[in-house]
Amino acid sequence: MTPMEHRKCRTLHLADAGQVESAALFLRQQFGIQVLALPHLSRLILVYDLPQLTLAQLLPALESAGITLAASWWQRAHCRLISYSEEVQLDNMGCKVCDTKSREVFCHIYQQHPHGDHDDTPEELRLER
Repeated sequence: MTPMEHRKCRTLHLADAGQVESAALFLRQQFGIQVLALPHLSRLILVYDLPQLTLAQLLPALESAGITLAASWWQRAHCRLISYSEEVQLDNMGCKVCDTKSREVFCHIYQQHPHGDHDDTPEELRLER
């Protein structure tokens, strides 16, 4: 994986346009990341490197600072998908990810489930068709 694949550029939609500048300042000071504030769009554009920082780490920090993200189902799903994909990418890179077992449990259950075209017909009868 090249170093450029580790660099992430994410857009966050905030609920209040008045919080955009303070959120950008908070992220710059607390995490030292590049942030572009777009108050007229109620958005932040973040640039960070994956092994050092993830979106899953940034979101709770913003929430604890009193900065609220847009609450639409689309935005929440988008953030969850990004967090999951970064977790998988970190796992593939061999980095230690949080100790949740949810993916391992899902994989185990998935492997136990019968897949594909399951045919109970004995092998010798299948050949005669």
